[in-house]
Amino acid sequence: MGKKSSGVGGAVVLAFAIVALGVVLGIGLARYGSSLPILGPIFGEARTQTTTSPVVVEGVKDLDQLATVRWTESVVITKETGGNAIKKTLTGEKVVLVATGEVQAGVDLSSLEDSDVQVEDNRVQINLPPAEILGSSLDEGNTRLYDRDQGLLRLRPDDELVEEARTDAEEAILAAAQKNDILETAEQNAESSIRALVTTLGFEEVEFE
Repeated sequence: MGKKSSGVGGAVVLAFAIVALGVVLGIGLARYGSSLPILGPIFGEARTQTTTSPVVVEGVKDLDQLATVRWTESVVITKETGGNAIKKTLTGEKVVLVATGEVQAGVDLSSLEDSDVQVEDNRVQINLPPAEILGSSLDEGNTRLYDRDQGLLRLRPDDELVEEARTDAEEAILAAAQKNDILETAEQNAESSIRALVTTLGFEEVEFE
């Protein structure tokens, strides 16, 4: 009988301990939730995973030279050799070039550093490089020598004069693009593109400096 009573007493003590532990766990979870170091990951809500700054930097740098604007322009360029009217008539030359070209603008992201990207919770702040001209070229399919006049005594055409006209055409197209705020548009488009990329990494807010 003594042993039986001892076993019943032990069972009662164990049951009381289990009930007490349950009460403690209930209070702990209700008050502290997922902040409990051991119980949190088991019973608490899962925390949102945030991508670290270096990962964001690498993702943006993969865009490399991000061309966000392509400007197309057509110009007419006239070039002629110098001198007075008599020299122009006898040995001069005049060319008229009709040219179409393209200018590309955007941002060069290859030099982006970890310090240029600040991550805090679901917000990312990026020190974006300034927009710049990434390249310009003439469209050979739509660029042609429209007219060419040579002086009475000129024996052969001046090909250098044509090259000068081509250079002037490219510069004129570039100037037209800059006059129409191509760099400002490129910066706005770059921010939109990068914001779309960063939000796919799980961030809700993207700011630019």
